[in-house]
Amino acid sequence: MKYLIRSVKYLLLWIVLYTAIMAVMYFTGTMAQPLADGFVETLRLQLLGTPRGWTMLAAVVALAAAYPRFGFGVRRVEGDLELHRTQVLNAMRACGFELVRDTGEELLFRGADPLKRLTLLFEDELRVSQYGQWIEIEGIRRATVRAAWRLEGYLAHLKEN
Repeated sequence: MKYLIRSVKYLLLWIVLYTAIMAVMYFTGTMAQPLADGFVETLRLQLLGTPRGWTMLAAVVALAAAYPRFGFGVRRVEGDLELHRTQVLNAMRACGFELVRDTGEELLFRGADPLKRLTLLFEDELRVSQYGQWIEIEGIRRATVRAAWRLEGYLAHLKEN
């Protein structure tokens, strides 16, 4: 069910983005194709009335269907969650996340402000846990990559001192 919800959210994002771009082009008169009587009719003609539109529609649907597979993941940073807790908290704070739950074995972070949450399509939950000798960060890929990169920097700074 979570997979389907993530796909639909991503599809809606692409629909809004496409509609916004088309609206700008329509109202500024920069569309290459002939215009219809109104914006909605022009949008329908551009999307459903041309082979390019059908190709675009198929590509966006395929991309949205695959998004949960490539848009979410796990990053690991060598370290100890208990020993390096301060660095983990600082790295997450620097990336715009706040701690919402600490179970002892896992830390759960969410976006610290509504804009952060919106830009991550409200899929802003990052789980941080210990996996062997690694600190594991799981969640939306672009946030996990940034958080892992920042945490690696913080931990490298500790080793230098």
